Amino acid sequence: MLQDQQGKIKKISDILDRIMIVLAGSVITALVIEYGFYINEIVKRILHQFNSIVIFYFVFFNLSKLVLNPNPLSYLRKKWIEFLLTFLIIIQSIGFLFYIREPQTIDIKTLTRIYIASAQIYLTLDIALKTVRYSQRLIQKSIHPTRLLTFSFLLLISLGTLLLLLPKATHNGISLIDALFTATSAVCVTGLIVVDTGTYFTRFGQFIIMVLIQLGGLGIMTFTTFFAILLNGGIGIKERVFLSEIFSEKNLSKISSTIIRILFLTFSIEAVGAILLYYFLPDPMFKNKSEKIFCSIFHSISAFCNAGFSTFSNNLIDIKNNIPAIIAIATLFILGGLGFLVLSELIEKPFLKAIRRIKFLRNKIAPQKVVLSLHSKLTIYTTAILIISGTVILLLLEFNNTLKNETLLSKIAHAFFQAVTPRTAGFNTIDISKIGITTSLFIMLLMWIGASPGSTGGGIKTTSFALIVLKISSMVTGKERVEIFNKQISEESISRAFVSALLSVLFILTATFALTITEKNLNFIDTFFEVVSAFGTVGLSRGITQDLTIFGKLIIIMMMFIGRIGPLAFSFALFGKIEKRNYEFQKESVLVT
Repeated sequence: MLQDQQGKIKKISDILDRIMIVLAGSVITALVIEYGFYINEIVKRILHQFNSIVIFYFVFFNLSKLVLNPNPLSYLRKKWIEFLLTFLIIIQSIGFLFYIREPQTIDIKTLTRIYIASAQIYLTLDIALKTVRYSQRLIQKSIHPTRLLTFSFLLLISLGTLLLLLPKATHNGISLIDALFTATSAVCVTGLIVVDTGTYFTRFGQFIIMVLIQLGGLGIMTFTTFFAILLNGGIGIKERVFLSEIFSEKNLSKISSTIIRILFLTFSIEAVGAILLYYFLPDPMFKNKSEKIFCSIFHSISAFCNAGFSTFSNNLIDIKNNIPAIIAIATLFILGGLGFLVLSELIEKPFLKAIRRIKFLRNKIAPQKVVLSLHSKLTIYTTAILIISGTVILLLLEFNNTLKNETLLSKIAHAFFQAVTPRTAGFNTIDISKIGITTSLFIMLLMWIGASPGSTGGGIKTTSFALIVLKISSMVTGKERVEIFNKQISEESISRAFVSALLSVLFILTATFALTITEKNLNFIDTFFEVVSAFGTVGLSRGITQDLTIFGKLIIIMMMFIGRIGPLAFSFALFGKIEKRNYEFQKESVLVT
């Protein structure tokens, strides 16, 4: 008898779940129609009425699930955010019904708009919560992290493409291939564009691109895991093992805190960057303050995520003499390119150590040991060498070319900016199509090296380049081991660096070969430059992106995707499988020289 009753409860619960899934999909459709299409008031009113019905079902659904659950308190604790939303909906509905009877005290149209907007926010949050919970179920399945990471980027690119195709996203519409190219460039934080971001897209379209940059820069798994921690109070051991491979965190107990720190550092730096840009950018450039605020936030996110997208038609050329703004943007993408482990050791730990000196906070913050790891030291030294040498070389190469008419201070500033921007940032203060061939080759080297591991940038990474140089140096000088900072580098790390570099060269040469077939009218150096820029997720171009054929754009799209995922991870996602062999063959040397 008890089993029959439990069976009936399960059937009712399943029916409620199915209805909720259908309604959630319908709500997404309704929101897309309202905000993405130009519709009349009648259609808008119908959509609002539908949202109101779904809101009431949402309340009914949550209360019914609570009553049907054998352990209501446990269920309430688990779904506390859903029930918080339910409580807010009930309170707001009561308030709406109360005020609607006294129209003289409040404008009923304004009140209705507020209620509808609130309902849409509630429904959007509920759908987001369901997405997060579903992503956690995916993690628990036997899917390799690299494959799930690849799938998450593909999904985000697909959604971004569909959103950019909406009529309200652009002023005059956009083709499917151009929408796909823009979405991929934003998600892969590249910055290559086939249409002008500032004039072609509406504010709504620019907002979509900004969100895609933020999600792509940090990775959608970072956000879903953060909300899973928020919802469930933590994550299981299987999720920790999975995420440890994505975030390169060996200590499983620190996964949750690592993700929270990543988001905190990101949003803090981006907020400071947006404030500085708002202060430095001149008012006459903008129609109003809201446009200036949006522009400051957009460029701060784009800079820190090393995306290179700009709402200015000439990128940063129009503000090239605004040195404070240029330095602020350069600082943002240098910080974004260092990687979160390095940022934590350079910024977070010293900050917490300083805060801990305040008496009443001393017991609330754990003692901080500010010691740079080998990874951080190697990253910082390599980055510094690349920035200094890059600035000097670019200054010498372009002194009498693109920098000819600049003052000495401006020449140094622009040389510095163009030395750091190829390391996956993609912004430019000079016309890249006018730089010399020698300069182009040097910038290609910087783009190929890219940013640092665990950052928002691409390329083979600074540490891989450093390990390759150190290994070659050791072999030339007859040393058996690679040693630096009184530490020995593992052979596994060196092998991964070499394989990553060789795979990247293979992908770049294959893509360049394909483009010479599809784009016969283009100059070879321009084509090669475009491919390296796409792989390094840089976004610099010698002016050929908009002239690419459909096949050419698809090749560059693939290169941007491979560059963001990483050549090793992409290759494993396609061909790799985990094999454990409990035997070894006899070792034998092979002549190589």
